[in-house]
Amino acid sequence: MLYLNPPFHIIEGVSLFSDHADPLQYYYLPLMPKLTTIEDKTTGQKIPQIQLIKYRGKAGNGGFLNFDVNIGVEEETLEKIRQKLKQVANLAQTPRLAPVPLVDGTVRLLLLGKQTGDSSNPNSSSPQFVLKIDQAAKPSLYGSNQAAFSVALDQYGVTVMEKALQGEMSPIGIVYSLDYLALRPAYSVKLNVDWDRVQKHLDEHFGIDAVFVSIDIDKAVDELIESRAILIEADTFVPEGEDESAVLGRRDQAINEVRDMITDAFFKPSIDPVKEEKDGWDKVLYVANRASQIATTGGWSAMGTFSYKRLDYTRIDRKSLDVNISERTTVKRSIYPQGHLTGLTRTIAQQGLDLKDFILSVDLDDPWFERRRLAVISRGNFEEDSISSINVRLNYGSSPTNVLLESSNARTQLDWASIVDNSVMQRDITTQYKVTFKGIDSNERPIAVESTPTIFDGDSLEINPRELYSIVHVPIVALSFPWDRYPQIEVHLKYTDEKNGIRMNDNFLLDQSHSEQTWKMFVRDPKLTQFQYKLIYRAANNRDIETPFLDATDERLTLRDPRPNKRSLTVVSSLDWNLVERAFVDLTYDDAKNDVFVEQSFEFNKEDSSSKVLKVDLINPDYRTVAYQVTLLFKGGRTLEIPPSMTNDRRIILRTDMQGHRIITVKPKTDFALKRVAEMQVELNYEDEDNGLSFSDVFTFASNNDRSTFEFDYADQQKTAYRYRITYRYLNGLSRSLDWTTTNTNSLLLPVA
Repeated sequence: MLYLNPPFHIIEGVSLFSDHADPLQYYYLPLMPKLTTIEDKTTGQKIPQIQLIKYRGKAGNGGFLNFDVNIGVEEETLEKIRQKLKQVANLAQTPRLAPVPLVDGTVRLLLLGKQTGDSSNPNSSSPQFVLKIDQAAKPSLYGSNQAAFSVALDQYGVTVMEKALQGEMSPIGIVYSLDYLALRPAYSVKLNVDWDRVQKHLDEHFGIDAVFVSIDIDKAVDELIESRAILIEADTFVPEGEDESAVLGRRDQAINEVRDMITDAFFKPSIDPVKEEKDGWDKVLYVANRASQIATTGGWSAMGTFSYKRLDYTRIDRKSLDVNISERTTVKRSIYPQGHLTGLTRTIAQQGLDLKDFILSVDLDDPWFERRRLAVISRGNFEEDSISSINVRLNYGSSPTNVLLESSNARTQLDWASIVDNSVMQRDITTQYKVTFKGIDSNERPIAVESTPTIFDGDSLEINPRELYSIVHVPIVALSFPWDRYPQIEVHLKYTDEKNGIRMNDNFLLDQSHSEQTWKMFVRDPKLTQFQYKLIYRAANNRDIETPFLDATDERLTLRDPRPNKRSLTVVSSLDWNLVERAFVDLTYDDAKNDVFVEQSFEFNKEDSSSKVLKVDLINPDYRTVAYQVTLLFKGGRTLEIPPSMTNDRRIILRTDMQGHRIITVKPKTDFALKRVAEMQVELNYEDEDNGLSFSDVFTFASNNDRSTFEFDYADQQKTAYRYRITYRYLNGLSRSLDWTTTNTNSLLLPVA
């Protein structure tokens, strides 16, 4: 009988199982099914048993697939298996092979998303591929387990199968489910006794004349098991969850028998419960019932008394004992040979056959008939692009057709009687469409655009108006903008494409509540996307800033502070408010060249003495001079006016001993190279002996781009003049100095002589 005991061999794609008694007997079952072939007695060719029938006509299109499969093994393959099995199993003789004896089984087909038992949906508009599978539920269950199939396909399934049969692996999946009977191990109980150690242990715990109950003996035996003088191994091969109660009961009985064999070897009952003495292994039948007696009597039947009998096993050469009790049981198992049918193309080529002989074309109508169908679908965004309608003109043969697509009817289905040429339907359709817009100013852009005629041979014509034009979204965003200084921004946008009749001119107004806008720019030429923009910053002080029209560098317009360069001047009070009543500071920034004029006044007193800041938006970041004048009102009515002053510093410190401060800009007037001057040196000096003021500085210039400033304090507005002297050093090494010159200008231009 087939024995489920390793090793399990797989040779030539065939599983092999050994016999429980005959070492030369093996049973085989292939791992996967194969297509049945029948030998042609005339030609000797092996003909695959498969046929694809495809049909079409007014009644419909579809086909049938018929084929036979089996899991048999050819005799040549069996002979190879015998020789290899003899080698790998180390057999002295050639083994015998027989099919696995089957008791039951089924077979099912998997094909193109369907399997045996599935039903199709006749009302579905999508392809079903497989409509119906006809087959016997069971294979032959003898011989090669032949199974026959017939499958009804729709026209799409036929198309797929016709192509798939040309590949190395087909989409035809076969799954066998076969039941067979086999032997397998149920349990195994092993006993190994070291008699020397056991006898020594029992001599130490029991006397010869003493009487003991079975519980004492069991305890002693357990101690011997723990010390491994007695080894009892019990293995169960029944998987958890199966009906294992009977097997487990017999296993436990075998374990008890093994334990009682030890008891009988060293002890004898004081009251013999069995009248007829039995020797050796004959006692097993009695001992086997001990477990059931304990269960039915609550354990009192095991409370018999025993006496220890000393037996020198060493003397009779019984030094060890090995016992092995096992059981095998018959089980019903299932195996599932399965796989996709492969090698059809290779088999046909090897046998010199033609695949066309296995595909039969049937014309239900003569001539072939089919409708030329076309789905026309609009992919345009009617609302976003302000599309009124799309007029599609189609011409199939001599049958012109017009379709008007609107937002409420964005798709339609057309069909024509097909034009057949050489048994082939002509699919070419001439298409052209016109997109008409709504709410459009014709002076700025076309109210309609039209495509050129094209040839289309597909089944779904998708009309995408954006192939004729594009709507470029230009975001207009004000980022970190000083809305307090410029409450509004006017954005003027222009885009011109004269060739395509586009002259767009749009305006947007941004404020703090509406800091983002989007301009939709209509474009016909994808290479011409540059537009122009002009910005008008409406200032809170009415000094608006207006830019000329500029070319945009990208498809995004980011608006920022038009005067990003800032000049901050902090006025800090260091006055003694016990002496000073009030202080006034008048500040002026005047960049006449860039038309930037800012003036501001601050007042300080004891209650409001915190620092105050003048902020100026610069056009020329190099010009930072601020003019200021300080007036102090002392308690008691005295007034002190500090002379007009200038500063380039970041702060002004208010003190009662402040003096006027001047800043003189010094720069050369003409080109050095023209006068062959290497460098020029200027000495500047301011003196006011009455007030103890004296300031001097020296600057050297190497080009007319050099700049310097001469700063000095003064106390008397009548004494603000300063003097300077110039020394020229020429390229030829000579030098020349001018006399001291007195001047009172704020910008000293040095002549190059």
